[in-house]
Amino acid sequence: MSARTPDPAKVELRKQIADAIAKMTTEEKERQSKIVFNKIINHPYYKTANHVAIFMSTDQEINTAPIISHIKSRGGSAFVPQYAGGIMRMLKLEAGDEDAMPLTRHGIAQHSKDQKREDGLDAGLDLIIAPGVAFSPEGGRVGHGGGYYDRYIANLRSNPKTAPKVVAVAFNCQVLDKVPMNDLDQKIDGVVYAGSD
Repeated sequence: MSARTPDPAKVELRKQIADAIAKMTTEEKERQSKIVFNKIINHPYYKTANHVAIFMSTDQEINTAPIISHIKSRGGSAFVPQYAGGIMRMLKLEAGDEDAMPLTRHGIAQHSKDQKREDGLDAGLDLIIAPGVAFSPEGGRVGHGGGYYDRYIANLRSNPKTAPKVVAVAFNCQVLDKVPMNDLDQKIDGVVYAGSD
């Protein structure tokens, strides 16, 4: 399947997961987000990471704000996606950025196009905490369909010596035994969710 032809299995899966998340209460989302936060900050990949790429969550995702605060509080640098002109970059979050960021048409906070911030590719990333729709324990990941993360990760993995680890954070309903993958999809190094050990 090319990036232009949506995979029917992925389209159906995205709908199923969106429906499952829509049925979750705010309290349940908060409960699972807290468990995931505690698992992430104690994760060996995270403990050794100084430069962490992470996403600005919406209310349909694990809340990443506490993780971002934790990265900064321990002296690390957090880098978040900026989508512009069909390209995703990871830009450093400076103090106060979160409060001043405009929302994209998808409701995602990101740096404005003219914002000058250190680029994660220049800084060197140690860990990517990735979003997505569905995951499998073996490292399968189905994203939102744009292919941004797959291209970004593939580019970083072209140099295995410096390639960061990639883990996803997810609600329990987003983790399945198996997810549809094609040859453009990048496997991840793990998924952290409330129901995992």
